[in-house]
Amino acid sequence: MGKQSRAKRQRRQRTPTPVTPPPEIAAAIDRIVADDRDWFDLHPGSKERIRPAAPGEFWPTFDSTNVKYVIVRQVRPGFRLRLPALRLHLPGTERVQ
Repeated sequence: MGKQSRAKRQRRQRTPTPVTPPPEIAAAIDRIVADDRDWFDLHPGSKERIRPAAPGEFWPTFDSTNVKYVIVRQVRPGFRLRLPALRLHLPGTERVQ
């Protein structure tokens, strides 16, 4: 039990290392956030938008080169969630992009 308790204490004491994106990724993310904010400002009744994905948008979670679209959901003004989509089925059609 002594070793297990020590291991638990060591896990609790670890401080996560901050992850900072490279400058070009940080700038791209800033542009994406501003674009989404501006879009929702221009479409006040909208809660969701689908747009093409930007390179590096989901850094460092995963390589976003395979992400084609992003579904952006505005939970409340100033708070949005982004969901990566590899493919989309377009409503009213048989097309999948």
